[in-house]
Amino acid sequence: MENKISFKHLVQKTCLKIIVEFVIAILVLYLLPLLSISIQVPGEETAYPVFLNIFSWIYICIALLVIVSLNIRQLLLKIHKEMNIVYHQSMWLESTDLTESLTILEFIETNQKINHMQQQIEGMLEKERQQKEVLVFKVSAASHDLKTPLTVIQGNSELLSQSAIEGKYLPYIQDIKIASNRMIEYINRLLLYSKTFYENENEWKEYSLQDVIESIDQEIHYLLKDKSIVTFQYNEQIDKNTTVYLHLNYVLRAVMNMMQNAVEYSQVDKKSIKVDLQYTQKQLVISVWNNGAYLTDETLQHADSLFYRKDKNRNLNDAHFGIGLAFVKRVSELHSGTLKIKNENDGVKVTISIHTGLSKK
Repeated sequence: MENKISFKHLVQKTCLKIIVEFVIAILVLYLLPLLSISIQVPGEETAYPVFLNIFSWIYICIALLVIVSLNIRQLLLKIHKEMNIVYHQSMWLESTDLTESLTILEFIETNQKINHMQQQIEGMLEKERQQKEVLVFKVSAASHDLKTPLTVIQGNSELLSQSAIEGKYLPYIQDIKIASNRMIEYINRLLLYSKTFYENENEWKEYSLQDVIESIDQEIHYLLKDKSIVTFQYNEQIDKNTTVYLHLNYVLRAVMNMMQNAVEYSQVDKKSIKVDLQYTQKQLVISVWNNGAYLTDETLQHADSLFYRKDKNRNLNDAHFGIGLAFVKRVSELHSGTLKIKNENDGVKVTISIHTGLSKK
């Protein structure tokens, strides 16, 4: 095992090595061979030119250049090797600990600090994951507990509205029905969102691109009463027989959430929605654009956060629960993809990209 050394001392050691090797090279390869040759020197005034002529200086310079180059190269290779060790260990890779291979103190200290930071980050991520699991479990449990009494309220309000009750009570019954329906929808969305955190391999299947495109097209036109406001386009050169691996129900639900937002926020008097689908390198990219909307920087930053709503007062008349885009983001994460939201062409464009290979997060 090599001794540990600081970068400063390593440079000093290299310089000293260059000097020693240069002196040895001059002695062994120049002076000694020259002295071993019998030379007739007519006088002392001609002795030095024999040893120090122009060819001698050229030889000395070449020797020095070669020695310096070789030692600098060796130094740089050593630095490069240890930098690579630190770099690869700084990545999130499950590899063997190569700290013992390091000999430069600065790299050893840097590597130790990186390892310490990684351990802290891993601990924080694990803690966050556990907290999220607990939160999802509580939300799921609370949703299940609330769904049963709400279903009873909904059923009884239906019965009351159909029974012989004085007309003045009907508006109240109608309000109960609307509120209970809204709460049930809210709970169903929460349950669907929490469900994405539980593994279910059986729901991940292979589909042809043809099936995916047709399913999305059907869902879009099923959602909209006015079919003329939407344009669904995709690259005609796509091989529709290509097989993709994904959770189709989640993907369709994500697209529907994007469509519902587009319908809600598009221009009131002249709605226009464009749905675009692209497929390249095992990546399915679906974007939904709507006109007449503009999102602030704050909304763009937090729109995909769970329970986020533009209405800070959380008006009960607001049709949004703050779950839609959070669900879309979760679906993109499950498929190792991304969600992007931006203002574009006097409107808003939401794009989800999902990887369709035989692996998932």
